[in-house]
Amino acid sequence: MSTNRSIAWNTLVQFIGKAISTFIGIIIIGIMTRYLGTEGFGLYSTANAYFQVFVLILDFGLNVTLVQMLGENTGNTLLENRLVRATFSLRLISAFFLLTSAAIVGWFLNYPLLLRLSFFAIWASFFATALNQIVIGVQQRHLRMHIVAIGEVVGRLILLIGILIAQYFHAGLIAIVAFVSLGSVCNFLINIFVARGYATFSFTIDIDMWKRILIRSWPIGISIFFNLIYYKADTLILAHFRSFTEVGLYGAAYRVLDILTTMPFMYMGVVLPILSYEWASKNHARFTSLLQNSYTIMALIAAPVIAATLAVSKPIMILVAGSTFAGSGPILNILVFAAGIIFLGTVSSHAVVALHLQRDMLKYYIIVAILTLAGYCLLIPKYGVWAAAGLTVFSESCIALITTIATIRKSNISLDYAPILKILFSALGMFICTNFLAAYPLYISLSAGCSIYTICILLSGVVSNDSLREILAIKKGSNTNMPI
Repeated sequence: MSTNRSIAWNTLVQFIGKAISTFIGIIIIGIMTRYLGTEGFGLYSTANAYFQVFVLILDFGLNVTLVQMLGENTGNTLLENRLVRATFSLRLISAFFLLTSAAIVGWFLNYPLLLRLSFFAIWASFFATALNQIVIGVQQRHLRMHIVAIGEVVGRLILLIGILIAQYFHAGLIAIVAFVSLGSVCNFLINIFVARGYATFSFTIDIDMWKRILIRSWPIGISIFFNLIYYKADTLILAHFRSFTEVGLYGAAYRVLDILTTMPFMYMGVVLPILSYEWASKNHARFTSLLQNSYTIMALIAAPVIAATLAVSKPIMILVAGSTFAGSGPILNILVFAAGIIFLGTVSSHAVVALHLQRDMLKYYIIVAILTLAGYCLLIPKYGVWAAAGLTVFSESCIALITTIATIRKSNISLDYAPILKILFSALGMFICTNFLAAYPLYISLSAGCSIYTICILLSGVVSNDSLREILAIKKGSNTNMPI
């Protein structure tokens, strides 16, 4: 199977699975926001943001490093299994101690009792997710992302059923958070049960391999540590200086941002081991082609998302979260630009890993983190969610720009920007159409806008006939250079 077709197939499977799980997730958010209200959802958002800070510290680049090293050592089964065992064991130990410490520390913070109790109820969700990330890394290497999709859908269904039960019995926030944990645990169990068929996850103490992994991962880990300052510090600072009602409005809009930005990470998770392999094999032409295609695909998805959101953000938030969250619409108008930037920036950030530029990027990540944190502390107390949303766009823009420049310089590639310009013009047509029909029901305005965008894309020739034929071909094409 050709590389393009393999990537397209795995991305399509993920997309279908993500579409289903996202639909379920939107229903879940709708039930939670309507049941908990703005203040209750603000407490839930704060609990999530608090633990996500520790999870991002916990990550320490292990996920990305595992995928990269598996890609570089494709075919060496013994080394691959040793890598998986060592990485999984290291994550198991660190996750248990760090997340347990987070729950204990959270109990002594100056938060409402309900929020402090929710820290313990949500612990299992983040523990299972931390382990699941390593398992998904293995599935990315073997291009078995349909299992990831199935696991996520099942986990979401269990969560949905749990939330309906909690709502029916008026069980409150703690019960909802406990069902969040149950859904994550079930998702993890499905993934690891299947992944055991092509990888070994037994516990091991492999000091030598841990050293090798950490030597590779620490620059990514440090960069992630500083990235978390602008990724989740905004919600925690909001919770300190502003009301939980305002945190709830921001959290609802940010939840939509989280949903939107899962796609680029899924796609690049599949592409990264292939990028690493092509660069290590000095196949620069193939590397450049994969990178160019990735930028184009991300722009194809991001542009209509921004256009649609800007046109009908308020109706979207009312549909998703209820009329009490209509105030999240203007916030989403700002955050959606961050989502678009993340789509393109994710390509560059993964390319940086494939090119072994993690250490070179550290100083830039630190500078952006310090500037953003200073902005949070100075502006959020006065301007609240508007400062938080604006600074999120600022920080994501800086990181995307820096990593893109570094990627182009290191790989010495010449990107073709014409497809992206055509995509932007197509998205403009979509925005005009959707905005013109904004007074009509949402399904009419969005359907019309999507139709205009699709027609413009097809007429502009952004997607070549050759690419479509390769992706949609029934017969297997030529073998990829990377063994799969």
